[in-house]
Amino acid sequence: MQPEADDQIRNPHRLRYLIDIGILVAASFFLYAFVSSFVPVPNIRAGFVFDVIRRLLLIGVAWLLIRLRGQRLVDIGLARPKKWTRTFILGALIAAVVFAAIYLSERAGFRRDLSTFREVEGNLELTIYAVGYAFVGAGLYEEFTFRGFLFQGLAMFFGGSRSAWIAACIVQAAIFGAAHAYQNPLGILITGTLGLLFGLIVLACGRNLWVAIIVHGLYDAGRFVLFYFQGPPLG
Repeated sequence: MQPEADDQIRNPHRLRYLIDIGILVAASFFLYAFVSSFVPVPNIRAGFVFDVIRRLLLIGVAWLLIRLRGQRLVDIGLARPKKWTRTFILGALIAAVVFAAIYLSERAGFRRDLSTFREVEGNLELTIYAVGYAFVGAGLYEEFTFRGFLFQGLAMFFGGSRSAWIAACIVQAAIFGAAHAYQNPLGILITGTLGLLFGLIVLACGRNLWVAIIVHGLYDAGRFVLFYFQGPPLG
């Protein structure tokens, strides 16, 4: 009887995953409204700091939801890699390819509107803040949330089959793109494509998040360094 009980704890009803996603979305909107009331506008440096705090709090909320349904962080992709060095090298190589592809596409005229980050140009202090934000606020948080919590939740809600994981990968990428609507319609398309790529990386790595976290963090950090020297694309 005990193994059956444990299986029920580790595999909650699929509706539970959808409810947890709804709770995290609600918490995100609440914390955004709460934190925004303390951030001087326009103050991008304070925005970076407070948004990192908000996102770390949301990771805490997600962790609590995961624990309450009887699961662990490894169940959403945060298992320790067998070899950290190989994981980092693979992530760095993919990040370099993605960086080059996006840079060349922008040179060809396919530009998102990233004017939100125009103050980074020529500002070393702000660039350092931005690079830190890239690793924590983008690499860690967005991969944990979109390719971890949301991806797994959607896949389980869809039934947990191979086709369910593929469908969930597409849906999470679409949501990820929509979450970057401030970058203009082309930005939604590009960001959604990146979300799909990161999702496929997670699947290719046995549903492990660490390569995607490294790719995302290094890519965004590299972008901010580029913005320091030549400014962001303005769409």
